[in-house]
Amino acid sequence: SINGDYCNNQDSGFLVRNGELYMSEQTKNDICVLYYDGTMETFTPEEYLVEDIIAKRPYQVWKFGPELLDENGQPKQSFNTSEAITWENPRSGIGYYEPGHYCFVIVDGRQSGYSRGLEIDRFAQIFADLGCKAAYNLDGGASAVMTFNQSIYSRPSNGGRDSGDILLIRELPEQTEEGGQAE
Repeated sequence: SINGDYCNNQDSGFLVRNGELYMSEQTKNDICVLYYDGTMETFTPEEYLVEDIIAKRPYQVWKFGPELLDENGQPKQSFNTSEAITWENPRSGIGYYEPGHYCFVIVDGRQSGYSRGLEIDRFAQIFADLGCKAAYNLDGGASAVMTFNQSIYSRPSNGGRDSGDILLIRELPEQTEEGGQAE
């Protein structure tokens, strides 16, 4: 798992979690949409309308951003974000290959003698080098954390902070013939 877009700190915009619509305002942020079929798309504000995305039944909508790759899977040349987000920072992001196939990338930072972090254009280059078709920057800073099997595999700056949401990939429990979970 990795941290998400710090949705508990958001009070406006476009937000969907596990198919539930929480906010439906058009935003100036790039968004990332994950659909029930496993397809993931990123959009600049000019490329989507909230009602069009809602009509496609999104499973998740994240709005931290920015999107990192262009339509050809190459690093974008400019990013729809504040200048401070482009500087060296701890980073967290999701990359997309094809439905159901993703990668998570975490970069530690703001820790003298250990890691300064990464500029946004270099972060985008990592996803391009990994062969992703799309990639999206999630909340970084003290939120940037990756876990696996209940262990932390990153070193969050300032000791980290509570996360309002996470992206989690796990195996589903086996189902019995009656549709229940196997013991």
